Amino acid sequence: MNVRLPEALKRRVRALPQWAAIAMREPQEAVEIAMLAAGCEVNVTRASVVASLRPFTLAIGLDERMSATIDGGHEPELRFTDSVSRRMVGVLKLRHARTEIAAGATIGFFEVRHGAHSCLREPYAQWNRWRQNRAMRKNRDPGNFSMPPESVQNMMIFYICPRPVVLVSVEDANHSNVFPMDLIGSISPDHFTLALRSTSQSVATMQSARRVALSDIAGTDRAIAYRLGAHHKNVKVDWSSLPFGIKRTDNYSLPYPDSALRVREVDILNVETIGSHTFFTTRIVSERSFGDSARLFHTSGIYQHYRSVTGRPLQPAA
Repeated sequence: MNVRLPEALKRRVRALPQWAAIAMREPQEAVEIAMLAAGCEVNVTRASVVASLRPFTLAIGLDERMSATIDGGHEPELRFTDSVSRRMVGVLKLRHARTEIAAGATIGFFEVRHGAHSCLREPYAQWNRWRQNRAMRKNRDPGNFSMPPESVQNMMIFYICPRPVVLVSVEDANHSNVFPMDLIGSISPDHFTLALRSTSQSVATMQSARRVALSDIAGTDRAIAYRLGAHHKNVKVDWSSLPFGIKRTDNYSLPYPDSALRVREVDILNVETIGSHTFFTTRIVSERSFGDSARLFHTSGIYQHYRSVTGRPLQPAA
């Protein structure tokens, strides 16, 4: 006999979405990230990014004091603090893989060993984790990129800090494309990074052309960004077929959407393969803003749940 559960009960027992698309202004001020090691503490909210998904690896811009602490063998952790409540809502324990100087920036690469969060109350937190992991283990489609469930859980903790989504434009004589990315961010005031899956058709062009355009888009353009996700497999894009008009950047004449809220041209200074991804260290060479609307961001479903139950939900991207 099949028993139909009331919808309210279904909502209480089903797993939360892993990710939430939200709209907020840049830069985000909802969450702060602190890096701690052996009594040394540094704010890395604007200096921590994803370098690879498999293995799940973070790149963090290091100042001289933290770099010396890490080189001394001290394993750091990241603490995520909700800016309003001042409550620590997540922590990631890291293992230092290496430190390198790339294009003048000191970058530490860290594999995530363990994570924990307090966004959900027990026993719902354990139930939600079990349901999410169960769904991930059942998804065995060989055509999908997959991560171990433990790594996805740790990634959701990293995404407690909302991450912006941009459209990346690349073009040369043989290849052209525009696609969304959120594995991006600064590691210092002068350096911006992108981590792109190495199987993407655009990696070779980005390596050879050494320049891309990054377009901020409004939260209301979420559906357009997700539709362009299929472009990662494209070799060439028909610019006239896109759901927006195309303009060209001032210096490199790279295409970008006419609806962009901001467009930045970047020079690619360093390229390396880290696990499943190619990691680009870049420098922003030009920037033009066209509007101040709320941008498209991603955050984790657990953090959006925490904000909702505390009466401060982040604005969903419509």
